[in-house]
Amino acid sequence: MQKSQEGFTWTAKGDFQGKSVLLVEARDRIGGRCWTAEAGDDTKVELGGTWVHWQQPHVFSELQRYDLANFQETVAFPENGEFVVKESRSHPARVQNSAEGQVMMERLEGLMEKFFDNPDYLELDKLSLADRIAQLDSCSQEERSMLSAHTASFYGVSPEKVSFAEVLHTHALCNFDPAMMDIAIMKYKIARGTTAFARAILDDYKRARIFGSPFVSKFVIPTIPINVISSITFDPPLSTLQREVFSTGVTPAKSDKLLVCTSSDLRNGFNVTCEGGDMPYTSGFADGKHGNHTLLTLLAHPGNNLDRSEENIRLMETLRPTGIQVDSACGHLWSEDSYAGGVTPVRGPEFLQKYHDAIRRPHGQVHLCGSDFADGGRGFISGVFEDAYRVTRDILR
Repeated sequence: MQKSQEGFTWTAKGDFQGKSVLLVEARDRIGGRCWTAEAGDDTKVELGGTWVHWQQPHVFSELQRYDLANFQETVAFPENGEFVVKESRSHPARVQNSAEGQVMMERLEGLMEKFFDNPDYLELDKLSLADRIAQLDSCSQEERSMLSAHTASFYGVSPEKVSFAEVLHTHALCNFDPAMMDIAIMKYKIARGTTAFARAILDDYKRARIFGSPFVSKFVIPTIPINVISSITFDPPLSTLQREVFSTGVTPAKSDKLLVCTSSDLRNGFNVTCEGGDMPYTSGFADGKHGNHTLLTLLAHPGNNLDRSEENIRLMETLRPTGIQVDSACGHLWSEDSYAGGVTPVRGPEFLQKYHDAIRRPHGQVHLCGSDFADGGRGFISGVFEDAYRVTRDILR
């Protein structure tokens, strides 16, 4: 296989079960939405895909293969930690005592049990989060607001645009155990970083590759995120149903992530909630010690220019009553990343019955592939491997 592009000629050498393989990467790095950045003083911070767990079997087997199964732990909700609420830019940060926080968490767990208690799952596929919450007649308006903010915070998307089945899917992967959700999706980070994981896989790939190029060939397995597929021209065009699902059937989860190194004393842990007002952040938590600093992970609404707005960065100093010393901050606006268009795409109401088959159907010799298309670990690193196995099987058949 040879191709000349602006005087550059490449040859794909080797094969995989009789198929010649060329890896083409549009970015100048490997990993896509998995990205470990260096933040000085040998500090590594995860700007994209972050947490893994052995309940995500595909990623865990690969970590074992590449001898990367050493982890750092995130304790987002420490037992005796400092819990803070900041309702708006103008409101001062308020410390929530541990007893009050425990009562709130127990109350929320009870509400989540009601939220998931319905066996007619095909009918529930038609519901949005807002629809499902409206069905809970026994809940007060305050409790409905709590549920709406909590469930929508998973994605940073309006409750009207998220399928109830989407949240149920994640709950099922965690054995229908609310406590397991925190452990399985935001506790264990790869000690050497997700980029080290991606590079180990790349080093194991001995065939041809091109970086820093959006070039594609006649027969292709694109791992393009669903969020940006609607902006791509296909010739011949995608089917009507496929165009519909990529343009309106999913909504990009656009929660951006900002990482702050602070020398403030947060020895007991720290957790802050900022929902309901005009704050650019939705929540934040202490994410372990990094040298002489504590790393704070802040999840944020899109469109706030967090990586370059001095006002929004300085606003972090007000996130606790005694203040926070911001020593350095870094982030990546996935919501403005042209190759990502946000983070995980969130499936809307009726997705399973209308779009599930269409989204995974090949378009001629184009086989769409990636975590966004996975049945199990969708939105997790494990889903990358799961869907790669599916597409490889389909092509070899």
